[in-house]
Amino acid sequence: MDITQNSVSGESRGRPRSNEVHRSILDATLSLLTEYGVEKLSIEMIAQRAGVGKSSIYRRWNNKEDLIVEALEQIKPEFKASAEGDLNEVLYELARNFAQQMNTPLGKQMLSLLISTISGSSQISESFWENHSLPKTKEISSIIAHHRSTEKLSDKVNVDLVSDLLIGFVMYQLLFKPPSTDLDASLKQGIELVVNGMREPI
Repeated sequence: MDITQNSVSGESRGRPRSNEVHRSILDATLSLLTEYGVEKLSIEMIAQRAGVGKSSIYRRWNNKEDLIVEALEQIKPEFKASAEGDLNEVLYELARNFAQQMNTPLGKQMLSLLISTISGSSQISESFWENHSLPKTKEISSIIAHHRSTEKLSDKVNVDLVSDLLIGFVMYQLLFKPPSTDLDASLKQGIELVVNGMREPI
């Protein structure tokens, strides 16, 4: 490590900067989650893996669950959404962008870690839902609602439920289908079925 850089930044010689400590704690948390899961993971294990004292962790997070939620934020997939254009194409582009991010061995491992961690703790599940999953669901819902009149969607359609179905559909395609599956074709066909199912009967 550059000693001059440390002195210029005001840090003590040989002492890692605060953001480096923060990053190392998050990295250690994700690594240990992969190895041991939520139940067996402890603050002591994280501190040892990160090379810091437990006090460094408790200064930043109130408990293990809060730390895990922030660590999971580092690997959450992003939805790039736009409300403009034909609804089929808009939802397809959203799903395709998500799939492109996660349709790799590392991406699928990240999704698996995310799911296993959330399912292992109701506290973490609720926090992640409120801070990440629900806002993304609402974002997709607003896109569908934006097209309600132009696409002649039924007033009875629960857009939040449709958003959940779309997210679940894409996750299923990524995690359970073999790599030989034509993912692009599956996404197009699935989204077309969903959109047609929302329209008012002729």
